[in-house]
This record gives sequence, C-alpha cells and structure tokens, in this order.
Amino acid sequence: MGHTIFGKDVYWMNFAGLMILTIIEVAAVGLDLPNDTTLMILVGIGIPKFIMIAAIFMHLWGDDDSGVLTLTALFPAFFIIVMILFIGLTHPDAATGLPDWCRPGTYN
Repeated sequence: MGHTIFGKDVYWMNFAGLMILTIIEVAAVGLDLPNDTTLMILVGIGIPKFIMIAAIFMHLWGDDDSGVLTLTALFPAFFIIVMILFIGLTHPDAATGLPDWCRPGTYN
C-alpha cells in the first residue's frame, strides 16, 4: 500500500493505535465504573477500532477503488453498532459481567 502515517509504515501505526485502544478497553472493564459508563467507553473505543481495521487491513482507504469498497463495506456498520449497543443496554451487567455469561457452565 505504500502509504505512511507520521512517516511510519501505515500497518505498524495502525497496530500501535489498536494496541493503545485495547489497553484503554481493558482498563475500562477493570475499573469499577457504572455499567452504562463502561458500555459507552467500550462502544466509543470500538467504533474507531472498527474504522482502523476496515480502512487499513481491508484496504478501504488509500486504494484506487476504495470509494466504492468503503460505501459497500461500511453500509452494514450502522446496523452492527446499533445491535451491539442495544444488546449491551438490555442485558443486565453486559459491560462488567460479559466474561461470566460467555463461559460455558456458568449459565443460571
């Protein structure tokens, strides 16, 4: 792809950004914040991560045909974000209790 961000390879800069955002997500879940606050932080961090992955790794930014690909690939993004947000808002302890209800054998 030959593009750079701040003079560095775009893939390495994207990787560094994704790692920083992941650390913020882990910290948000690890802190004892209200569930709604944690959920909003996770959704707020998830949207830029989605855009970073789609733009760089899926070549939706910077390529010759990226305009058509971007419109096609990002159309369902709105519905995915709404779905994740409503699941998080309607499930009790969705943000803090996620590991509990994902593990087999802990269903009540």
